Amino acid sequence: MDKEERDKILTKYEHVFKNEESYYGKKKVRSTQTFNLEDEQFFRLANIKFRNLIGLLDGKKILDIGCGRGHISFYLAREGANVIGIDLSESLIDHCKQEAEKLKLNLEFKIMNAQIPDFEDQTFDIIIGSRAIHHLPNLDIFFKECKRLLKKKGYIVFIEPLKKNPIVELNRKYFAPKLRTKFEHPLLISDILKAKNIFGNIQHYEYFLISPFAMVIGRVIKNRHLFKTAYKILNILEKPICKIRFFQDYCWQTVFKCTKN
Repeated sequence: MDKEERDKILTKYEHVFKNEESYYGKKKVRSTQTFNLEDEQFFRLANIKFRNLIGLLDGKKILDIGCGRGHISFYLAREGANVIGIDLSESLIDHCKQEAEKLKLNLEFKIMNAQIPDFEDQTFDIIIGSRAIHHLPNLDIFFKECKRLLKKKGYIVFIEPLKKNPIVELNRKYFAPKLRTKFEHPLLISDILKAKNIFGNIQHYEYFLISPFAMVIGRVIKNRHLFKTAYKILNILEKPICKIRFFQDYCWQTVFKCTKN
């Protein structure tokens, strides 16, 4: 894609990017804490799958899409990867650069529009993103750009929220509407299958069908022990159901991987 075509596409969606940049530019950014994808937390099962799909890291050149506060970038760099994190927000990138200096980690952060990352062909071994690409207005273009940027046998791995879980949608609409930007769009399974159309292959795994109800219990009753117990039971019950194609659309999170052949 030449510069003229790139600029034309970015101009078309400029209103989306300005809204995203404004929203995240106003957020206070705290110092980066030690971060581990395998730590016990609500998203642990999906996070572990995400980490496993990323695979071996030592010496790999990785692009972190929508790096935010840099948690994933720092985590991957500590494990030996050569990471470049990009984000639209100047304040977040400044924060990441400062934290990288404090942590004495050798990685790069750039202010860049993730819709069409501005790198040379076949630059990266792996492209990853954690709950970032549902902010992008055109996934077809994005996945094509990912394929262009990857070396042969390189791959993408993303973890993203899905749209149709009724428990989560209720929370999004009525309890936490201001925690979302105007144009972000939690994905559908059909959205991630756009990546399959471009790469010719995909692995995808869905999580959290009924377990989000544990958050409702925790919110209403405010008992941490009861929340953990409810979450554990619901997670066991939902595990086989999440493998059924019909119910995958109604899970909360998806983790997927595509490889450039």
